[in-house]
Amino acid sequence: MRKISLSLLPCAIGLIMAVSCNESDEKPMAVFSDFSYQVTMPDGDEVASPDWTPLLPGCYPDPSIVRVDDDYYMVNSSFAFYPGVPIWHSTDLRNWERLGYVLDRPSQLSLPDSIRVSGGIYAPSISYNPHNETFYMITTLVDNGGNFYVTCKDPKKGEWSDPVWLPEVGGIDPSLFFDADGKAYIVNNDSPEGEALYDGHRTIRIHDFDWKTGRVTGESKVIVNGGVNIDEKPVWIEGPHLYYIGGKYFLMCAEGGTGPDHREVIFESASPKGPFRPCRINPILTQRGLDPSRRYPVTCAGHADLVEDKDGRWWAVFLGVRPYSEDGHDIMGRETFIHRVGWKYGQPVITARDEVLEGRPQRERESRLWTADGLVDDAFFIRNPKSGFYSTDADGTLTVEASPVRFADKKSPSAIGRWVTENAFELSVTLDEFSPQSPEDIAGLMLFQDDDCHIVFGKAVNSYGDVVARVDARSKNDRVIEFESPLDDSSQPLRLRIVADGKGSYSFEYAEGDEDYRQLPQTVPASLLSTRTAGNFTGTAMGVYAVAAE
Repeated sequence: MRKISLSLLPCAIGLIMAVSCNESDEKPMAVFSDFSYQVTMPDGDEVASPDWTPLLPGCYPDPSIVRVDDDYYMVNSSFAFYPGVPIWHSTDLRNWERLGYVLDRPSQLSLPDSIRVSGGIYAPSISYNPHNETFYMITTLVDNGGNFYVTCKDPKKGEWSDPVWLPEVGGIDPSLFFDADGKAYIVNNDSPEGEALYDGHRTIRIHDFDWKTGRVTGESKVIVNGGVNIDEKPVWIEGPHLYYIGGKYFLMCAEGGTGPDHREVIFESASPKGPFRPCRINPILTQRGLDPSRRYPVTCAGHADLVEDKDGRWWAVFLGVRPYSEDGHDIMGRETFIHRVGWKYGQPVITARDEVLEGRPQRERESRLWTADGLVDDAFFIRNPKSGFYSTDADGTLTVEASPVRFADKKSPSAIGRWVTENAFELSVTLDEFSPQSPEDIAGLMLFQDDDCHIVFGKAVNSYGDVVARVDARSKNDRVIEFESPLDDSSQPLRLRIVADGKGSYSFEYAEGDEDYRQLPQTVPASLLSTRTAGNFTGTAMGVYAVAAE
């Protein structure tokens, strides 16, 4: 399993100890061990059919998939988290191995301070060009550059190229299509010609792409204006993919925005450049308008991609949301689902009218954040991290250099995370060493939705000089929840645990040394971190965090 590694701290083991308050030249360190993330399964519940449950639990939105011979590859959006664009491999569409990240070095991905958490990498699309036997990943770096692509010969080995920027391609969500005749095209979401007719009025454009030179040629052309029926003022036609199936060109797009009205629609033409007309059945995927009290609801379904398996059957991967409450609050963000594609009237159909998808709880595949060899392969950082701020040791500890950067600073803090994958879970860690010196210092567990919406549970010192176990929860509209409990012996390792009940409440427990856990009297509502509250496209990251004033 490939591990993520930055330049590790050049410290001997003896130097990675608690920092004395008298040694001001030494940087404050937090030493962690025994990290665990455990999904809490409902009594008697079993994992449902793979057609219904999330294929990739956690914040893995905007899936794009390609098959080459016996191998399937899939990528997802990563927004303002680094490394960028998680990539997966499968041989059966059921079991997926994580290959790492496509954009795993600074020369490929720049996420500067203050870039929005929901900026960064949008809707990557993976494709294969049989004419030069090369894989392409094309995407948008929102807020910092626009559209670009990278290439590689073998995704299993990685080594994707540096970006090739496409200034001729505006908007977002570009996708490459390589036709059998050797021609290639880019389709993307962009602004309409002239003034927009309404809020959310967008178009789909097509560009010629010369894969021999790696450049866009000619002028772009609008092939869809607004959506299936512009008279109904459809919003945000986006996420286009072009296919050639059974003698026809199909253009499949998302429509309706990525909220509860999200849906997938499809058009057909005799030519890749149109004219495209809506297929007879539209939308071909949605969960809008269904009973919000249904069991294990999936909402916001859309942004799909199609793939043909080795036996000639077609499948769709798409995003969906599993809320924990009927009012739509969720903490995982948009996840990847898979569904068998049917055909009717010569067109693909993903879900039948009013077909209900179920998103049942999933058992966790990986509970750690690091090993003695480094971080696990799905760990990530908030924006481009500063090199050398952490190290792992053979005894299983993780040492993090505490930074003066707080989440609210909208920079890259000393934080390492991975995605929350279920509504009900237990998250724990042991903080072996940390010496807070001011009320601004804290190290421990984090639940991070964005710079404004997050929870930190850790070791801190209050304004009276007492060392405490503190919960610091912050959300939109300056909503702040803080509470703490004094520690009896601050020299002891501090065990921290956050328990999510799956119904919208977080509780907090701590233990000093080998003592039993003590629960803090207050809880925090999960809605503080929900996508609806934050207004973001991401889920909740959980992990460790350390901050210390300069």
